[in-house]
Amino acid sequence: MSKILRVIVAACLALGAALTALGVLANWYPALDIVNDGLPFLATGALALLALAFATRGRRLIGGAAVLLAVAFALLLSGLPGAAPEAPAGSERFLRVATFNLWGGNDHTKTVAKFLDEIDAGAVVLEEVRDHHRAFLDSLQIRYPYRSGEEGLVTLSKYPILEDGRGDREGYPPWMSLIIRWVRLDVNGKPIELAGVHLARPFYPELQQDDIVALTAFVQSRRGPLILAGDFNMAPWTVKLKRFTKATGLGRFNTFYPTWPMRLRDIPVLPFVPIDNVFASSDFAKIGATVGPRLGSDHRPVIADLALIE
Repeated sequence: MSKILRVIVAACLALGAALTALGVLANWYPALDIVNDGLPFLATGALALLALAFATRGRRLIGGAAVLLAVAFALLLSGLPGAAPEAPAGSERFLRVATFNLWGGNDHTKTVAKFLDEIDAGAVVLEEVRDHHRAFLDSLQIRYPYRSGEEGLVTLSKYPILEDGRGDREGYPPWMSLIIRWVRLDVNGKPIELAGVHLARPFYPELQQDDIVALTAFVQSRRGPLILAGDFNMAPWTVKLKRFTKATGLGRFNTFYPTWPMRLRDIPVLPFVPIDNVFASSDFAKIGATVGPRLGSDHRPVIADLALIE
């Protein structure tokens, strides 16, 4: 039995080391970044493997498992830099922003509407809005009299929309080209920009890489207070999102709240990846951020409270 356990631990060590190496290689080969999305699983597996290694009493196996665990946690912690600065205690909330990937097949729109009524956000960014959700959008008009977009990315606002626009993937039809929808809001006399974001999934690595390059260029082209909210389809510890954060200087509001997947087909599951997020320019500080409940989607909503830095 001891020999079998040693073989199992050694095999798992080799697999873990290979996956870790693939994640590191994502620095040069973006397609491998999907491995980094699964770093929470790798770290958890490395912890369990260390316990098994101790059971074998093999020094080399224990040492290898300890190294694997240390590297996995170091890679996870590499996603910490870039978090939005905390607002001083007692800071006044300037704006509450919510983002939610509604999911095209979601038929729990009454529950979603009730949730939006409860959180009372000043602006809401919705992704994967479909034509059959039009009645749902119209039902929110009293609370959110200002709206930009009807499908795909939609922004709802309590505050007047002074201007709006969109950013698209070149060469794609309109129904799948939209990755950015931005609005300029007048929040109690203060003009700010809010951009809704929906980037490609990691299963399409080249497209996702192009999307993050386009989003970086968009942010670098803006002047003045800016907030991004949406489904980035990548975790904070992926190479792409770390580079985006460094290149733009935006502060990240969600690092540890997993938002996906909430369901696999019709089966409820526990989320493990924080791919939905809010980012903001240095004009803002973080009062708080949290996530919402199950609302018929495979994502959880993210709610962020922002203070304005004068």
